[in-house]
Amino acid sequence: MTGLSDTDGRADGRRSFADLLLDLRVQAGLSQEELAERAGLSVRTIRELEAGRVARPRKDSVRLLAKGLGLQEGDAERFLAAAGHAIVRPVVSVADPAPIGLRWRGTRPIPDGLVGREEELLELEDLLRQNRLVTLVGPGGVGKTELALAAADRFSGAETTVVVVDLTTVQRDAAVPSAILDAFGTAPGTSDLDDVLSGRKPGDLVIVEDNAEHVLDGVATVANRMVRSFPGIGVLVTSRIPLGLPDEVVRRVQVLGVPANDKDLDEIAASPAVEMFVRRAGRVRRDFELTPENATTVARLCQRLDGLPLALELAAARAGSLSVETILAALDDRFRLLSGPRRFGAPHQRTLADTIAWSVDTLSDAARQLLYRASMLGSPFTLDAVAGICTGAPIDPLDVPMLLAELVDKSLLQPVPEFEQLYGARYKMLETIREHAYAGLSSQDDDLAVFRDRAVAWCSEYVKGLEGAWASPDRDRRYRAANANSATFEVALERAAELGEWDQAAQIVLGFRIAWQYQASVAQTGIRWAGECAENVEDKEVSGMLLAIAGRLSNLTGDVRAARRHYGEARTLIAPTSEMGLVARGGWVSSGSLLLNTLILAEIPPLVADAREHGNVQRSTTVQAICGLALARWGRLPEAKELLLAWEAALANPGVYPDEIGYLALSRISLELGDLGEARRFAELAREIQASDDPERTKVAGCLAMVEYHEGRYAEAQALLDEADADIRGHRGYFDYLVMLYRSRLARRSGDLVLARASIKDAVSRLLVEGRVVYLLDVLPEAVAVLHAAGQSAEADTLCGQLLAWQRTMDPPMLPSAWAILQESCKTASEASGWPSADPAEAVRRLADDVLTALS
Repeated sequence: MTGLSDTDGRADGRRSFADLLLDLRVQAGLSQEELAERAGLSVRTIRELEAGRVARPRKDSVRLLAKGLGLQEGDAERFLAAAGHAIVRPVVSVADPAPIGLRWRGTRPIPDGLVGREEELLELEDLLRQNRLVTLVGPGGVGKTELALAAADRFSGAETTVVVVDLTTVQRDAAVPSAILDAFGTAPGTSDLDDVLSGRKPGDLVIVEDNAEHVLDGVATVANRMVRSFPGIGVLVTSRIPLGLPDEVVRRVQVLGVPANDKDLDEIAASPAVEMFVRRAGRVRRDFELTPENATTVARLCQRLDGLPLALELAAARAGSLSVETILAALDDRFRLLSGPRRFGAPHQRTLADTIAWSVDTLSDAARQLLYRASMLGSPFTLDAVAGICTGAPIDPLDVPMLLAELVDKSLLQPVPEFEQLYGARYKMLETIREHAYAGLSSQDDDLAVFRDRAVAWCSEYVKGLEGAWASPDRDRRYRAANANSATFEVALERAAELGEWDQAAQIVLGFRIAWQYQASVAQTGIRWAGECAENVEDKEVSGMLLAIAGRLSNLTGDVRAARRHYGEARTLIAPTSEMGLVARGGWVSSGSLLLNTLILAEIPPLVADAREHGNVQRSTTVQAICGLALARWGRLPEAKELLLAWEAALANPGVYPDEIGYLALSRISLELGDLGEARRFAELAREIQASDDPERTKVAGCLAMVEYHEGRYAEAQALLDEADADIRGHRGYFDYLVMLYRSRLARRSGDLVLARASIKDAVSRLLVEGRVVYLLDVLPEAVAVLHAAGQSAEADTLCGQLLAWQRTMDPPMLPSAWAILQESCKTASEASGWPSADPAEAVRRLADDVLTALS
């Protein structure tokens, strides 16, 4: 390279700089394209500079050119001088007052582009006021761009300039500064980035750098310089990967909330994912709206699409030509269905497949293979399952945590933080990503079968580690940790069934049985597999044990009739005095008491006797406690308390651990017997031992609320009911009806009859659906009181007369607290005729139906 003389840098040498650049490029033997590649600039910029059409080349661009040409330090300085950067010249700042409409440069937010993001918008507005650099990360198609644009719009004031930099077409890290300057609206190569950033006041300029993941180093370098050197500038970045800078505040953008069920129209309509789908579908089909007829299908569609905004948008675009039923049915091949017709946005976000592939293609080979293999584990899954099943070349077991972190950083996995400290790391994979990765695994010869077989082997070994867990002090931790792998266990059972390995499947179910009980939402899986294994194993004893498991899980999910059916069949297959035989007999008694089946009363004495003879103290006391609960439901309160106190006394034995259900039962019995001090003591013991992560916090809060209510501490009772009600919103718990019952009593006391009516109606409805008929006898007297308070005296007296006849002629009687409410409300009622009834359960269900009609 020929050296440069000082005269090459004369101030009036615009033509000479163009000539100089051309001469130096020719001397280096480079084409315009090759120099552009070396310098990280566009070919257009090189062409404009050599033609002399650039008034003042950017300092950054000239430096990049010097580097691309290989100029040494002295030559590089003279090259800069030839471009006019040896002389200080005034620069027109973008911060100078601009006409209305010029303070926003680049893509504007879509007016209704956001749904269900109000909380995120408020948080981002605050973050931009308090922090210099904020990065929004999340999977492709989650809506980072629209959220960033809306946040910048919300944040910006009359004196704020917003510059949006679309980085999708930038190919090199070194070209990021040029892309930012282009976004400011300056001609290519005409200014230095420092010039347009300096001299700004805080809040004067916000730069949005969109789609940064593929030029992360370049964006990080420039963003770091911006926030460190120019205190008046705010930077908002969208990326699938954080920048990794010390000043960076990272916020993960989540998918839109989907309906928890597909039956409740109000809940479906309130879902952000449903709202977005309906809005977008309305753009292509004017008459489209959510209706009772299509709500279930729309809910399921949004659930299948994970609430991913891009997927919802692409699916909604099909609503102009396809019904929602057809769209839902076609989701088995979602990448074909959702391939268009999106003609805007980044090229890699115009189809769902391109969006996912954009992220997957940037992975290391080991991370990509881990993603593929993890896709067959189900979702969510644990780090332990990945390490146990998915390793092998090119994945070293020691690298699994690092590779999972890479997948999380690139938004292909999402951590599930709930209870992580107690039960270990858990991850979930969006169904859209899972399908892409599963297809990748399926395309790799026999890999899919190999790793499914490894899942069976791993689960078979895992359940061996659960042996004896029930009698261990950390049983809750061990079973809940196992429950975190429930999706992977289903994968293993599917494979074992496919291979006809029913004995192995049965052993997995038997070993995993308690873990399924810790989450009602996955208990249905356990019921299905226990039933299928019971039908296919040859050993009748094993079949009976499996049916007993199906009975326990059915009871947990509220299907009491199915529970009694499973328990009844199990009793005929298992030795009656074996451990599982006692479980089956205890379950049959418990479910029968809920269904008002009088046969259970004759079964309790021999069952208690057999339990006391059993060698396992823990199992013996558990069965006695179950019988105590059944007797309490039947109004045999002193006998019930005796059995439950025997359970409490047995806690002194090694391997026998307290259960809050036993203490809650003792509290309820003491309350009904009028001993409020004992009722409080047992309720507080239940609170002390309840696991901190128990999803059914309702149980204890509701029990304590009852004690407070009967002691006349109504404000305290109300606070506890509010605590319990917050839990009810998140799940369906076994003790919800008591929360609703006492909410009605408090509301009626304060004169809020709307709330009282709604609460008691909800309690009756739930108990009817779940089949827990015996508890309706607690609730129906309150319904009478509500009807009387609402002025529906005729309906109230009719129901009251029926309940008076029940109390005189039927078994079990109403408990004392319910009977007291009825007596207060029945001063004008006469006892009904036609009692006793031949079918007690049907009689109570009929009364409950009458109540729902009267309350409607």
